[in-house]
Amino acid sequence: MDIEAGLKRPKIDMHCHSWRFEKEEDEGVSTDCLVEVGTELGITEFWCSSPVLGERVWEIGDVQGENNAVHRAMKRHPNHIRGMCHVQPSHHLAALDELERCLDLGMIGLKLYHQYKLSDPVHWPVIERAIDHKIPILMHAGWLAPEPLAGQPNVSHGGHFAVTSQRYPEAMLIHAHIGGGGDWERSLREMHEAGPNVYVDVSGSNLDDGQVEFTVEQMGIDRVLFGTDGTMTGCVGKVLDAKLGEDEKEMIFWGNSERVLAAQGAKPLTARNNEVSR
Repeated sequence: MDIEAGLKRPKIDMHCHSWRFEKEEDEGVSTDCLVEVGTELGITEFWCSSPVLGERVWEIGDVQGENNAVHRAMKRHPNHIRGMCHVQPSHHLAALDELERCLDLGMIGLKLYHQYKLSDPVHWPVIERAIDHKIPILMHAGWLAPEPLAGQPNVSHGGHFAVTSQRYPEAMLIHAHIGGGGDWERSLREMHEAGPNVYVDVSGSNLDDGQVEFTVEQMGIDRVLFGTDGTMTGCVGKVLDAKLGEDEKEMIFWGNSERVLAAQGAKPLTARNNEVSR
């Protein structure tokens, strides 16, 4: 394996974060570091979100504050950072308004966390709005062991994606971080009845040998996306090391995310030859 060539090949990290800090200058330092390190790994574009963490439902003002931090990162690095709007769907009309506001700011997707399972009807209005705009929905997910599940009792797994995709086959649903821990193989198997618009990203700090290959086997190469969720070198490495053809790796690193963008009439911020797209 030519590691140097693998690091240079362009990559779209569709699951990343730019966090809100008390001081905006600290946000700038953080996003500068993200872009600098990503550039060394060939990552040309980051789809960033800043979800409010924990189980409780936060006030809409807190959610807006997190999205505003993402927007500041987008403005600071317009050729590298795109935004994924976070909402908490129980805010009902306010959640829809916030999604529209974020899309008007140039964000290109929706980020949901584990306040509710994906198949909970509370999500239906925001899923329907995402379908209207042809944007992807990235959902925090994993098949957790009992101890971590106690802290995230509403976390979604592959079965919830299958059920939701049967109700909304048009929705582009992304099972986050298959490398996030827990029984990732079972979560993948639970998606065997999911529709073709259900995707998986390879992000997460779990770097089990064969993980990427098994994901491709279960989902098909055209539904596997490259993401890191902060585990940048590990996630680049496990795709480069996977026993896949170069064309398949290209689809994971770039082509599949490019197709997700194309659904909403967008294209990567940087072309494959590293010229900035406009």
